[in-house]
Amino acid sequence: MSSRARNEVTSRGRSFKDSSTRSIRSLGRNDRKTVIIFVMLNILKFDLYTTTLLQIIIPRNLFFSYFFSFFSVIGSATLIWIVLAILLVVFEEIKHKKFIIYFALSLLTTALLVNVVAKNIVRRPRPILPPNSYLLTPNFFCPVDYSFPSGHAATAFAAATILTYFDKKRRWFYYIVAILISFSRIYLGCHYFFDVIVGALIGYLISRLLLFFLDTSPFRRRS
Repeated sequence: MSSRARNEVTSRGRSFKDSSTRSIRSLGRNDRKTVIIFVMLNILKFDLYTTTLLQIIIPRNLFFSYFFSFFSVIGSATLIWIVLAILLVVFEEIKHKKFIIYFALSLLTTALLVNVVAKNIVRRPRPILPPNSYLLTPNFFCPVDYSFPSGHAATAFAAATILTYFDKKRRWFYYIVAILISFSRIYLGCHYFFDVIVGALIGYLISRLLLFFLDTSPFRRRS
């Protein structure tokens, strides 16, 4: 076989090998996409099932409807966290000047990241409930923006984490309030289960990161 023929055979062999490799890689990508879609569908199915389960665990009556509406409203305005922060400064005499700064920065960062950035990227619609589900709380309405992640849960756990850092003896109280606010969003049909879980995780992590920088800064709190 001549040198020219050998080169042509080699060239065709390499071309076939490259083409086969691309086909295999393409098939692999398609398989991965199929697996990802399958996993995502099962996650959404689990999310819907868990959301429905949590909504029926607590009886849907007038008392619980107004009870969770109360926590949902105070969570929306972050009023309860501002009041608790003020009480902490006044009665516990927290003199650390960074407290208010980090508390406000945590809430603002969390609200911006969740309500402005994350929700508009994911664009998950709100849960759809039967119209008679709202008859128990005629004065309460869910927002019309996107659902994922939950802004209520994010700001609640962001605030609870900051308050717990400076007032450890009441940490259970802060987290119980945060949990009630978060669960109220599921009970009232404004969010899915994973909306709340991811929102709470985002709020917690943002506050922990801020506290980490606070601890490692030259102006860290002295015990």
